[in-house]
Formats: sequence, C-alpha cells, structure tokens
Amino acid sequence: MSTIRKSEFNREMKGLVIPSVLQMLVGNSFSLVNMLMVTSLGDGAVAVTAAAGRISFILSMILTAIYGMTTYMTQYYGKQQYSLMRATFGFMLLAGIGTSVLAFVAVWSWKEPILYLFIKDNELLPLGMQYVSIMAFVFLISAIRDAYAQALGSIGKVKMTLYVGLCAMAVNIVLDYGLIYGKLGLPKLGVAGAAWGTLVASSISLLFLFVFIYSKSYYLNIGIRELFSFPRKLRKQVVKTITPLVFHEGMWSIGNMLYAVAFGSLGIAALTTFQLANTLQGYFMMGIHGFAYAAKVMIGQKLGQDKHEQALDYARRFTRISVIAGIIISVVIIIFSPFVSYMFPHLSNEVHASLSHVLLLQALAMTAFFLNNVWIVGMFRAGGDNLFTMNMILITTWAIALPAVFVGAYVLHLPLEWVYGLFLCEEISKGLIGYRRYRSQKWMRNLVGNVPDSPSPAASL
Repeated sequence: MSTIRKSEFNREMKGLVIPSVLQMLVGNSFSLVNMLMVTSLGDGAVAVTAAAGRISFILSMILTAIYGMTTYMTQYYGKQQYSLMRATFGFMLLAGIGTSVLAFVAVWSWKEPILYLFIKDNELLPLGMQYVSIMAFVFLISAIRDAYAQALGSIGKVKMTLYVGLCAMAVNIVLDYGLIYGKLGLPKLGVAGAAWGTLVASSISLLFLFVFIYSKSYYLNIGIRELFSFPRKLRKQVVKTITPLVFHEGMWSIGNMLYAVAFGSLGIAALTTFQLANTLQGYFMMGIHGFAYAAKVMIGQKLGQDKHEQALDYARRFTRISVIAGIIISVVIIIFSPFVSYMFPHLSNEVHASLSHVLLLQALAMTAFFLNNVWIVGMFRAGGDNLFTMNMILITTWAIALPAVFVGAYVLHLPLEWVYGLFLCEEISKGLIGYRRYRSQKWMRNLVGNVPDSPSPAASL
C-alpha cells in the first residue's frame, strides 16, 4: 500500500472507527449498567432478563439482516446516487417495521410457552411474562430507530447516533435506578422497572433522531411517497441479495436461543453465567465492531467505485488489525478474569466461580471472534456475499456447535465449562472457513453497477 493510500486509509478509518467505538461503548455500557442493577435482585432476576433477551436477540438479528440493505446504500452513496440511496432506505424501513409488527404479535400471543423453554421455575415465570410484555413494545420502537441509525452509519454519519445514544443511556440509568428500587419518587417495580426504563429511553432516542433528521432535511428525511419509490427491478435484486442474510441471521439467532435453552437445562446459575459472559463479551468486542463497521463502509464504497485493488488493500489491513487487537484483548481478559466477579457481589458463589472459568475460555477464542466479525460483518457484507455466510452458519452453528452443546448438556451432563468449550467450536470452525473465503477474494463484488439515479421524481434531494 503506498504512503498516500496508507494516509488516506488511516484518516478515513479513524473518522469512522472512533465515533463507532464510542457508540458501541455507550450501547454496551447501557447493557452492562442494566445488568449490574438487575444482578442485585439475585440469580433469578438475571435469568429472567436472559430469557427475554434471547427473544429480543432473534428479532434484532433478523432486523440486522434486513438492514443489510445498507450495503446498497453505502455503494450508492459512494457513487453519489443519492436518490437511489434514499429509495433503498424507504424500502428497508418498511421491511423493518413489518417484521417488528409480526414479532410483536408472536411474542404477545405465545410469551408463556416461549419463556418456558428457558425457565421452568413457576415463581420466575410470571416475572418473565411481565418483563416480556413490556419489551414487546420496545420491538416496535427500536425497529424504526435502528433503521435510521443503521442508515446514517452506512454513509459514515455516526456522530448523531452517538449523541442520541448518550442521552438514551442517561435516561435509562436514571429510570432503572428509580423504577427497579423505588427511588426518586418512582414506584418500585423490580425487574419490570428495567423494561419500563428501556421503553421510555428508546422512545426518547427515536424522537431525538426524528427531530435532528427532519428539522435539518438531513439525507434520510424521506416522505411517505419515497417509502414506495424503489424501482421494482432493483427491489428484486436487493431482496435476492439480503434473503440469504435474513436466513443467516435468523438461523444464527435461533441457534443462540437454543444455546441458552441448553445452558438453562444446567440450572439457573448456568443460564445466569451464560448471560453475563455474553454481556461482557459484547463489551470486550466493542472496538472490533467499530473496525468491522469501518471495513463495511470503506470497502463497500471502493467496490461500488470498481476500485478492487484498493478494496483488497483495505481488507488485508483490517485483517491484521483484527489479529493484533484479538491477542491484546485476550491477554487483558486473562489478567482481569479473576476479579470480574466482584462486579456482581449479589450473585451466588456458583456463578462467581463459573464466570471466571468461562471468561478464560472466551479469551482463548477472542482472536477468532474478532476475525469473524471483521470478515463477515465488515468485508463479506460489503460485497453482498450473503449466500456464502448463510451456508457457513448452517455448517458451523447447526451442524457442528449446536449438536455438540446439546449432547454435552443433555446426554453427557458435562459441567458448564465443558459445555461452554463446545459452544466456542462455532467461532473456531467459522474462523477456519472464513479465512479460506477471505483469501479467495470471491466476496469482492460491485452490487450497484451502472444504475441510473432516477427511481422516481419523489426521491430527489
């Protein structure tokens, strides 16, 4: 890579990574603070939020797949085809809202049998149903908010979503404290208070985004007509590209729900440990999410401009960054894992001991986590290589790791740490397959070609 290209890479990467990492810090601090507050209510409260969180996770992953349309937005933006960029967003927003409405109806109708998959305790089940009933409304609000946030991120405009996230986090912390414990003149609602805090904070963040985008006529201030302005021919192409991604995220998220079912079969303490490990993992990986986001935007724009050599240079550089970052974070986790349990003093000794062991296992696989994130979410998605990633998930999750975890939990009755080791087989196998795909360069595709920028008169800036 030439000196000029390195300078261009570093400047553009920093402009994308730093706001994105700060946004991830806010988002994961949001989750961590919620978890810290709920843990004071005991192992059962954490298990309830873990079960509800798996339901939310499935929807969020399916929506993430729908938001894979932002790959087209990134490439259209790189070619300065702004009308098609806006029309693509309108189609994406409609699809996200429709999906969240279906999820709301499904969860509201079958929340008890869904929760019973995770929680067999008759005392905890009513708490879970109360929590999920409130969170179902969050699905609807988050689908719209996240569509706007993802679209802004796809064109490199992440600062506003960072500011909105900071405000939402502050509101959520205050409301959690007041509603969980009955402080600040608010009623004491326990676990349900956390759900109410999330609902109000999500509503406020959506309102802030609307005010910013529409008061400034900012890129995505589309009207009703533009929601339906995407040309039919291009719509078919986009649907064809993201359908494998929907199956990818859907099958992967269902697999993760089934992992939680397997860990739940080992007891409330095991499910609590699994939830805490997942929350902390998100915190450890927030930096690499920023690099994956930057890779998607930077490489996607170069692919849309037919600058394949420069896109490949960027891909190699992001891969090296992932390896170095993964090793550093692994060492940090190993050093601090014995002390993490002090963050959760109200949990049982069983959870404290198992969490420390699970974090050590997590550290050993962290480089694979990092590489998979940058390759799959960043590079492969930038080139619309979604059919390959769907097949990868079918192999690594459904043919390798999930059967191994269920055999370990239900047949061999292995200890939690051994079952978690089997769970990590997914990332290891995914890394091996992903490396071969990365080296093949088959994922490097221009999705937008030479499409004229004229979806409809309504879609002009």
